[in-house]
Amino acid sequence: MNPTPGLRLAGGIVLISVLLCGCESTDDSAAPAAPPFVFRSLELRQKKADGSRDWDLNSPEARYEFSRRLVRARNPSGLLYNKNKPTFTIKAQNAVVFNDGQEVLLEGDVQLQQLTGQKVLIRGDRLRWTPGRSLLVIDQRPQADDQSNRLRASSAQLQQDSQDLTLMGVVQLEQWGQARKPGVNPNSVLRTQKAIWNLGDGALQAQGPVLGQRREKQDTLQQLQASRLSGNTKEGLVDLIEPVRVQFPQRKGLLNALTTRWNFKKETLSSEHPFDGRLERSNIEGRGFLVDLKKSTVKVSQDCRLQQPGEQLKADRCEWNWSNDAVLAKGNVVLRRKSNNQVTRSQVLRGKVGRKGTVIFSAPGDKVRSELSLDEGRSRSTKKTRQPAPVSF
Repeated sequence: MNPTPGLRLAGGIVLISVLLCGCESTDDSAAPAAPPFVFRSLELRQKKADGSRDWDLNSPEARYEFSRRLVRARNPSGLLYNKNKPTFTIKAQNAVVFNDGQEVLLEGDVQLQQLTGQKVLIRGDRLRWTPGRSLLVIDQRPQADDQSNRLRASSAQLQQDSQDLTLMGVVQLEQWGQARKPGVNPNSVLRTQKAIWNLGDGALQAQGPVLGQRREKQDTLQQLQASRLSGNTKEGLVDLIEPVRVQFPQRKGLLNALTTRWNFKKETLSSEHPFDGRLERSNIEGRGFLVDLKKSTVKVSQDCRLQQPGEQLKADRCEWNWSNDAVLAKGNVVLRRKSNNQVTRSQVLRGKVGRKGTVIFSAPGDKVRSELSLDEGRSRSTKKTRQPAPVSF
């Protein structure tokens, strides 16, 4: 049999090949079905109804069964197109092309590499591809990686035209902040339900509940919860939709907030809305906050109010560093103590979280005005009336 340079199959596929061996003439009664054609090389090209290129698939060795309209290919690789332009490369260990291209099954280390945009790499063990619907479904160990993010799920499907990657089951978003490095664990991990990630513009939407944590030196530092999330991986931003709950286990810290923005690149959590929280035995409220995960600080933007046994503090702004337990209150600070009805006023008060979980304030070097009321018994025993002296804390 002569080498076959090209065949046009049903479904608009052009098959270009070099024939390695074919079938010999045999008795029909002894051969119920013709053996497959074996090709030394094979190229399948599919065009859309409007004539634009849809996909190409190449293989160094393939078999074609005419009776079943089926191609089996080894080490296939190819290109996917959108508006006549290559958008993804595709490769696997094995491929089966059914009904002359109506469906393609790829198995063994399947890889889809995006050529533009975020250049996301999608991987899995098995992919079912329906070219007529521009749909690719990975149902075994799918994951998608870009420069600083990785998403894993139970199953995933890519809509070729829109570049929407839908992840289903338990979805896990791993985030490195900066570029990923081999052997380095992610800075943070978020788990959600169904998620849709657009590989073109980076838009990400995920159903809740959202559960997340951030680790440093193998110790869990922060944990968070939200009802769902909306963000953009290209910009490195995720909005955690209310109610939001952030925990700091090492100090029994808790933050209850409304919608909060997580900036992966800067490693910050921020909100402009009212919130409340707890630091062991101290309760705190305010309007707007900034959690800097790298600096281990929580800053209250406005109307900071702290209440703990026997004391109340109000200030324009507050800050807590959970790595050294330092607390700072700034702007129109008023500290009220039940003991002797003491009132301390200052522009700055510094404090530290003590062993019992309360904040101990002091103001060394700063101007402080304190007022206190003495009980009647003590005032009668005082021979000379005088103004109380300033008290430093």
